[in-house]
Amino acid sequence: MSFPGPMRRIITVTQRKGGVGKTTIAVCAAAALARRGHDVALVDSDPQRSASQWAEPGNLEFPVYEMALEQTSVSAWAQEVRSIQAGVVVIDTAPNAREMGASIALANLILVPCTPSGLDLDATLQTLAIIDAARRHRRDRIKVILVPNRLDRRTLEGRQLIDELSGLGEIVAPPVAARTAFVRCFTNGQSVTSFMPGDAADQEIQQLADAIEYAEREE
Repeated sequence: MSFPGPMRRIITVTQRKGGVGKTTIAVCAAAALARRGHDVALVDSDPQRSASQWAEPGNLEFPVYEMALEQTSVSAWAQEVRSIQAGVVVIDTAPNAREMGASIALANLILVPCTPSGLDLDATLQTLAIIDAARRHRRDRIKVILVPNRLDRRTLEGRQLIDELSGLGEIVAPPVAARTAFVRCFTNGQSVTSFMPGDAADQEIQQLADAIEYAEREE
């Protein structure tokens, strides 16, 4: 399956608050798309280098480019991102306004992970405000998928988060649970799709990949 429209698609994974599993979502979603035949690359723009560290063993299905925005201008960074030869570029973004604004401005689709925490929900609202500001300056449509992450649907907090996200007017992906599989995958430098195919964690990432492909088809 191919994404519609121009060859280049940019998917930004961002959140105003750190610690929400942003890198895990970025790496595992990129791997799932690569396994489905998409030509994928990942940009690690977070100074913490989590995605770059994940890629160091050389076992991921796609290249990872370490491209922090700290020491360069936004325009130069954007030009460097656009020069990457890949059909789908996934950007793992640092949780600050400058980096978020730069990566959101480039994106066709934005993934916003959110865990069942009041602080995360507040940060999600801040993130959506930044996205809405970018939308006002774009002729094309920026799509957003909210990703309930580290979530247990059996708990009241998990059910409440899904209800609250569903009221924000954006696409809500099927939830991703807190699973040790993701920690083990990072330790082994692999995606969950290659390390534990068919596992519950892989199934949840495949559902997220389904949501991404569906959103991209709905142009």
